[in-house]
Amino acid sequence: MSNKFIYRLSPAEKENIASNLIGILENDSAIEKRTAEFISNWILTDASEKRKAFFDVWDIVLRNYLPQTRPVLFRSCNRIGRKDKLASFTGRIDEAKRIGQGKGLILICNTAESLKFEDQLYQTGNYQNTFYPLASVLRKSRILNDSMFSDRLLDYEMEDEYIMRIRTEKMHVLKWA
Repeated sequence: MSNKFIYRLSPAEKENIASNLIGILENDSAIEKRTAEFISNWILTDASEKRKAFFDVWDIVLRNYLPQTRPVLFRSCNRIGRKDKLASFTGRIDEAKRIGQGKGLILICNTAESLKFEDQLYQTGNYQNTFYPLASVLRKSRILNDSMFSDRLLDYEMEDEYIMRIRTEKMHVLKWA
């Protein structure tokens, strides 16, 4: 018997969770239980436990969600993997340094620059360079005091996590000194 975390979703569940994730930030929709479970599982699993279901949901979200904010985002990594890989970024350079222990590479994305013409070049459902501010959902949950997340999970708000595709042509790649 394997101890690996197995996470599966039907196509309808993926669509529902993605729609709720978008609605939370665009329309002030309530956080549904299944969406809260998805976020909790995403946060609590490491990279080796992330399965296709997670990435399918984020793919739907990123193709359909155009954020209003335009922060500079950071990611520490040992090497740059395949292009268009979905990954977690942070809005805080000190957090990226802590995660990467100041070693390896740092990806820096100025989202104001990378999203400058996104709404003019692409239509909803075909966005290419967007990101999703996961920390905003946790912040909203904390403010509403809706008890969808444990205090431990709400503390991840401090990591200021964003989900985004790695597109090095839209990012600066530097080596930690």
